[in-house]
Amino acid sequence: MSSTISVIIIDDQQEAIDDLLYLFDSNKLPVKVLATSTSGADGLAAILKHKPQLVFLDVVMPGMSGFEMLELLPAIEFQIIITTSIDKYAIQAIRASALDFLLKPVKASELRESIDRAIKKSTIPSRSQFHLLSDNLKERNKKLEKIGVPISDGVQLIDLSKILYFKSEGNYTTLYLNNDLSIVASKPIGKFEEMLEGSVFFRVHNSYLVNLNHVSKFIRSEGGHVVLYNGSTITVARSKKDALMEALSKI
Repeated sequence: MSSTISVIIIDDQQEAIDDLLYLFDSNKLPVKVLATSTSGADGLAAILKHKPQLVFLDVVMPGMSGFEMLELLPAIEFQIIITTSIDKYAIQAIRASALDFLLKPVKASELRESIDRAIKKSTIPSRSQFHLLSDNLKERNKKLEKIGVPISDGVQLIDLSKILYFKSEGNYTTLYLNNDLSIVASKPIGKFEEMLEGSVFFRVHNSYLVNLNHVSKFIRSEGGHVVLYNGSTITVARSKKDALMEALSKI
């Protein structure tokens, strides 16, 4: 990382801010800290004044939340890395929105990787990504209905019900939809599997993650495969057969 990126940190916990500042300094990370804020209101003022390239944001704060702060901005013209405490549901919701995030306490190696991505990629998140995240965090008992899919020129929001299956293409994944369209995502299939844990999607093979609601039959013989309602046939790994049978019995 040779370039320097200008940042603002917004977190209601001063200790969390201090931890990031320490990691920036001790690891000689290429950041220029323009301001730090412990409230959404102060963070809003700092963003409007300093115009940072990157904001480290705790979205769950008392008073004005990170979401409410973002809504007050005329435009989001900076990258965002969400900082959050360990919460399995919150992590799943953040992954579904295709936003970058760091778990507290932040690890130096993960912080370096996030900053490196921000410098190389320069992707500005959309308001729709934050709306998706906000909705998912508010309705914790509701299953995910949409996910953000990183594509070549940004992020596309897709209804999970429309996805037939995911196919691994190395560090990329192709999503096959029920309208005969396909989308290439710049994310490996394992990340989608983590994002969709506990949902109707099942990893039937190293190369395939299938929406069980679209499976019409499971044929165990001849190596094992599933047939989807659209006629697609997908191989099932031998080691996945029993778990797939159990998963299908619960649909």
